[in-house]
Amino acid sequence: MKRLYVLRHAKSSWATPGLSDIDRPLNERGRRQLELLSQWWTDHEMQVDHVAISPAKRTQETLSRFEAALQPKTTSIEQQLYPGTLDAYLATIWGQTANSIMLIGHNPTCDELARVLAAPSSPAIGELAAHFPTAGLAVFDFAGESWSDVGTACCQLVDFIRVRTLEAKLV
Repeated sequence: MKRLYVLRHAKSSWATPGLSDIDRPLNERGRRQLELLSQWWTDHEMQVDHVAISPAKRTQETLSRFEAALQPKTTSIEQQLYPGTLDAYLATIWGQTANSIMLIGHNPTCDELARVLAAPSSPAIGELAAHFPTAGLAVFDFAGESWSDVGTACCQLVDFIRVRTLEAKLV
């Protein structure tokens, strides 16, 4: 069984007028989101072999603040993930060889990808009815032999993590 994680970057800053979109960093809320997500990842003993990220500063910062918990064997910056179309995200998946992979990308494509991949029978399918928030993490299982076989409704969405839900558990 292969595992795919789709992570939307954490909350980014709009505080610097004139800064190009690709250069926007995370804001304080985004950094807090990643602390909570890192704790969830560690508590659930999750593992990932390879992480592919867009070249945007906020995705790179998302990885750097989450990397200690992730401990991926390899990482790559994938130019096609920014701004990224559904076809670009699928092509990135199709080109992978690791058993478990994570894409760190952007909306609306993370949302669109999750909806395309999730089989209607998925345990967490109801979670996709709402918005795919910043630092949202979709966890898919894929029974195929090769990532090149990934397509519409081919994966089981086994979990969908929202940082707001993690925050609510702390109260």
